[in-house]
Amino acid sequence: MKGEFKENSSTADIKLQTLYIGFRGYQVAVRSKACEVLEEIERGFREMLEFEPTSIVGQLEVYWKDGEYYLLGSSEADISNETLSDILSYLKYEIVLCLIQASSELLWLHAAAAANRGSAVVIPGLSGRGKSTLVTNLCSLGWTYLSDDVLPVSLDSSKAIPFPRLPAVRENAGQELLPERVHELTKIEVSLNPEIICRKAMPIQALIFPTYIPQSPTQLLPLSPAFAALELLQNCLNFVHHKQAAVRYVCDLVRRIPTYRLSYSNGRCAAMLIETDLEKGV
Repeated sequence: MKGEFKENSSTADIKLQTLYIGFRGYQVAVRSKACEVLEEIERGFREMLEFEPTSIVGQLEVYWKDGEYYLLGSSEADISNETLSDILSYLKYEIVLCLIQASSELLWLHAAAAANRGSAVVIPGLSGRGKSTLVTNLCSLGWTYLSDDVLPVSLDSSKAIPFPRLPAVRENAGQELLPERVHELTKIEVSLNPEIICRKAMPIQALIFPTYIPQSPTQLLPLSPAFAALELLQNCLNFVHHKQAAVRYVCDLVRRIPTYRLSYSNGRCAAMLIETDLEKGV
């Protein structure tokens, strides 16, 4: 821990509870006496909870004192904030960062993914492009869910590995926003039935780079391998760790599989177009 914390007398008698969020044999321990924090983390990481930790790679604690939440054990300086939503955002970021660092041999993408008929469609993109909207709509058509925002990929097998945090869809602003304003939109978590969670790594069938444009027609058009490679590399979360290996892998991947540019305004229509066009091999 980077800091020490002295509790209020009002919380001293409350039992400290711990959740373990796991991925590939590693766990992050999240401790708190704040029930509202634990409930949110338990819901958001429901499919990644573990009860018998074997290799703890991060320890995070959240306290409440004098009208503020405090997060101890973060990668930066200890964090304090008066709002639950903000401290949860920091906490979720730190959980994911710990798991990325523990499995750094994987290539981690800023991407969503869903699987159908034994292979996965990967949807890379910056925040606000509509990744979560697309993947949840694909799941409503019977696809299985891998991730909505952070996706690990094996460089050896070229398979997408499930990272099944609960997806969160941004509310519809009704207009196109500048990238720096996307964070202003409220994110709404979408519950998924456990049976539609993908439980194994999947070969990658296609890459789709989306852009949400209000009132635009839904179009899925081929994207050149060169542009696809450039965009995918820009969405590599741990590129610095892999460097040339990441470049080689991405360049090989975009030569082997189809890559597309998607523009859309209606997530349901876009998901149906993806399903039908990929079945046709467009």
